[in-house]
Order: sequence, then structure tokens, then C-alpha cells
Amino acid sequence: AQNADGSLRILWVGSGTMKGVFKNLFQAGNEVVALDLLRPDATEISAATTYAAEHGYQLRFEQGDATKLKFADGAFDVVVCSMFLCQDFDPEVVVGEIRRVLKPGGRFGFYEHVEDIDKLIVGKVFGERSVIRVQAYPEMTNVIAGVVRKV
Repeated sequence: AQNADGSLRILWVGSGTMKGVFKNLFQAGNEVVALDLLRPDATEISAATTYAAEHGYQLRFEQGDATKLKFADGAFDVVVCSMFLCQDFDPEVVVGEIRRVLKPGGRFGFYEHVEDIDKLIVGKVFGERSVIRVQAYPEMTNVIAGVVRKV
């Protein structure tokens, strides 16, 4: 989802304790906004932002509800989430909000284990024309990963 020229503004939905930062999820030069309903503790935020700075990108945490994103329409180049859409909310609402905050041509990258989540993301919210890549890994408990583009 982050394959593009220049710096990107990225929304990381469902960042949790921000441990995902240490898996080299983000590229140098980008601005990343980590969003979760629950606020990580100060030590976790400090460790994640320090790691990001050392790896050449900006990272900040914002507490917020993914069903009601407080960002303007078209505010992000990329939105990513991992194992998040299985939470206790309507995933169609969250994916709709993700689509809303993406710029035209922006990309949404996801890694989920919710059965048929690709049908919701691709079929209902983004549409078939949006697919860049969707892959299923049934041997990994129905994991589905993909990237779609806002058209």
C-alpha cells in the first residue's frame, strides 16, 4: 500500500500498543498517525515514536473511534490495519470511514482473518475496480491480505 513516490500521510487504524512499529511497517519520509480507541501507556508511545524517528519517519498517536474518524475527507494517502476488523463493531462502517478519509487514488492495505472480509471491502465498499491485490491464506486460519485503491 505504501508503494509510491514521495512522502505519504498514513493512517494506521487499530494500532493497539504500537508494537507493530518494530516490524518495520513504515518507510522513511512518511508521516504516520496511529489511531486506537485505547491509549497506549507513555512508555509504549515513547518507544514507538523514538523508533520511528530513528528510522526516518514521523509517528504520532491519536486516540479515536474508527467508526467515526475525526479526519477530513481525503486526508490520507494510505490507510493500513491488521487483525482489526474483527473487533466488536460493524466492519462495514469502519471500512466506509477508511474509504472516506483516503484521497482519490489512495490505498488501503489490510491483513485480516475475518471470513469473507474481502467481499465486504472489495464488493460493498471499494468495488471490484479497486483491487490491486487480494490474497487468501486458508492454511493460516482464513487470513486474507490485500491492497485496494480508492477510485
